[in-house]
Amino acid sequence: MDITPTGQALPYPANSDPVALLNLMINLQSQTIELQRQTLEAQRQQLELIKETTQAAREQRARQVADLERWQTSHSDVLDVCKDSLGKLEQVHASLLRDLADYIAEYHENLVDGDFALSEFVDRFGPRLAHLNTMLAVLRPLAAAQKKPNT
Repeated sequence: MDITPTGQALPYPANSDPVALLNLMINLQSQTIELQRQTLEAQRQQLELIKETTQAAREQRARQVADLERWQTSHSDVLDVCKDSLGKLEQVHASLLRDLADYIAEYHENLVDGDFALSEFVDRFGPRLAHLNTMLAVLRPLAAAQKKPNT
């Protein structure tokens, strides 16, 4: 028994009359065209959603840039201090990462085998690293700001 793409048995035997087979082929083509049309429509809808999402992201980014510029203008005296602090905090961050890597190298077996050792490791490095990353994320855009000349 022959099977169509929809999983239904063919209403005609494979060696049936050519006109019946031609009609069957036309029917299958029509179904295929309809499925392609539906797929195209779904893709168009996805494209519209992607365009809307992209536009919303651009608007959000523009608002963030405007807020940052407004803040920088109001607090221009802080920018130089942020640049200096960023460099020093990056050194602290690198030192913590070095300590973390050394700790892993030294206590690897304990970390793999023991829940207590892993919990102690996470407690020791996790919060400090997370907080440092947050502070760096705040300082970087401020430190990257260019002072605008007073006109």
